[in-house]
Amino acid sequence: MESPRDIILFGPRMAPFTEKVRRALVLKGLPFELREPTKRDDYSKWSPETGLLPVMTIDGKLTSDSTSILFELDRLYPEPPLLSRDPMVAEQQRRLEDWADESFLWYFMKWLNFRGEAAMTTAAVERMRAAREEARRNHARPFHWLRRLRAWLSAGGTWERPETSLLRGLSDRLTDLANFLGARAFFYADQVSIADLAVYSMLLTMRRDAIPGSQQLLANQPTLIELMHRVERETGG
Repeated sequence: MESPRDIILFGPRMAPFTEKVRRALVLKGLPFELREPTKRDDYSKWSPETGLLPVMTIDGKLTSDSTSILFELDRLYPEPPLLSRDPMVAEQQRRLEDWADESFLWYFMKWLNFRGEAAMTTAAVERMRAAREEARRNHARPFHWLRRLRAWLSAGGTWERPETSLLRGLSDRLTDLANFLGARAFFYADQVSIADLAVYSMLLTMRRDAIPGSQQLLANQPTLIELMHRVERETGG
């Protein structure tokens, strides 16, 4: 199929899911425009169904969700492929892509929750504000010992800080990934796939220290750093 007249990727450049799609477009040699949101209304305007970015349009046809976007790109522009031609390998790549998205997002959202900054819809924010105001009016604060117990449970049954527990878990996941990759250049194949793009994008958020302390965790994993360099060489640096 010839190149489309117009590909537009809507999403914040620094977001991992936008980065995953952007690098897939570069890998496939497709010209595109990246439009980043500058105000909150952009999310609902560009993504009316969910209010979430990224979304992509190809000649005006909208596709939502980064994974669905990659599948659509592979359907329309199959070279180079983002999934192996071997169905069993392709399924493994899809599973790792899903794991990378969900696992690292879980840690990031957990950290945001510690900070009280979890990304939410406007309606959810208003509900949260109303609940906080009601709590202030009612002086609804848990007893000191109950707060300590909740912190202990959040830390996995230890007295370490929740943030420390989170970083320890994140470190374990990085070790799992490094061991799984081993001496291979990429996951499951000798070329970049949907799995590598997903893992790379999440590692990139750590290299930027989006969760404070995660940059050092990544620095301790040379195998994963080399993977990132290989992905960057294949997708435009």
